[in-house]
Amino acid sequence: MTKKNIYSALVAAALLPATFSCDKEDKGGPEPPTVTQPYQYVVVATSQDGTYILQTDSITSGQISIVGNGIETEAATAWIFYNEKYAYDLVYKQGDPAEVAAYELDPDGLLRRRLNTYQMPSRYTTYGYFDKYVVTAVSVTRADNTPGLSFNLLDVETQQITEKVIPGGNFTGNGETANLSGILEVGDKFFTGICTTPAVNAGGSTGTATAFPDSVWVGIFDKDLNCTILRDNRLSYATGRYRSGYHTNLAKDDNDNVYVFSSAYDSRTTRPSGALRIRKGETTFDPNYFFDIQSLAGGRHLFKVWHITGNYFLLQMYNTPNQTSEAIWSILAVVDVEKKTYKEVTGLPAVDKITSIGNAPYAGDGKIAVPIVSKDEYPHIYVIDPATAVASKGLEIVAEGVAAVGRLTYDKQ
Repeated sequence: MTKKNIYSALVAAALLPATFSCDKEDKGGPEPPTVTQPYQYVVVATSQDGTYILQTDSITSGQISIVGNGIETEAATAWIFYNEKYAYDLVYKQGDPAEVAAYELDPDGLLRRRLNTYQMPSRYTTYGYFDKYVVTAVSVTRADNTPGLSFNLLDVETQQITEKVIPGGNFTGNGETANLSGILEVGDKFFTGICTTPAVNAGGSTGTATAFPDSVWVGIFDKDLNCTILRDNRLSYATGRYRSGYHTNLAKDDNDNVYVFSSAYDSRTTRPSGALRIRKGETTFDPNYFFDIQSLAGGRHLFKVWHITGNYFLLQMYNTPNQTSEAIWSILAVVDVEKKTYKEVTGLPAVDKITSIGNAPYAGDGKIAVPIVSKDEYPHIYVIDPATAVASKGLEIVAEGVAAVGRLTYDKQ
């Protein structure tokens, strides 16, 4: 019997008795685990029947299963882990307002839902966190039929949501409408990539083409949403595009230097997929820094980026050189932004075997843990050492998919 068949049999059997949830309000099922560590790793696993969040002491080895375990939740498009205290799932509802639920560890270290699922005022195309808020943003048409940028600000303590809408037309001075890509907290401000399009409310359209494919803009927002805008013409706009989503291409190092990556998504751009730098405290691009990643990657473009530690960043790459239109991103690579080196990660399943890479890895202890689903076996967490760009096969998840991994801490009783 194959692993897939074993999994199907286990799920069928698990549907007969009541299943255990870490949420102590649920009745029946086995006793909850005893947690001895001051933290727990949270793994988001999926099957045809639902999405489950699981907890475990370790992600470097062992096995966990969705069968009889975890808390069932909505199939989220994105997960945000806020300062190892809360985990948020963001559920995309096409043109409708987004839904969100929050999770935390109770005083016994057991995972629980903070409140039932509740609704954002609007949909979103990008997200992140800043100060005491989980933030989503989207381009909208305001009541007076002019372009706007809508921010949903979810207070992580009060769990109250505030919507703020600011003008979005001619935002960068180029006459086009602004769409934002990423929310990156840096000190008391947040950075975002700005992608401009000629149409009002173009946030959900990947086909609306800017007249400026050879420019990159970054916005630096304060807590009152006042924005300082930076522009450079050495890269194309800073975003990874897929359907209506604007996936962040911004990341910071340990010293709050911001690296602005570009996937060079627009097929008309003459700029390579690469990176620029904004030094800590500066409001201009570093004129002496330019990193051409595409040439080192054999012509491949980057799609997403995550900081690991120090000068190391992890890139999710397109499989084929000069490819940006199809969603195939099975190659991971480590770059050292100071030395400007590029190494593709080894120790992973073969590229043609990988079916998905989770959208929320966990960086900690000098390494990064990435959820990966591949053919003919259960999903696993792979832990990547950035110094060597070698991945070690870690936790096995008895499920069909795995979307995210993070870590939460708690105050013991």
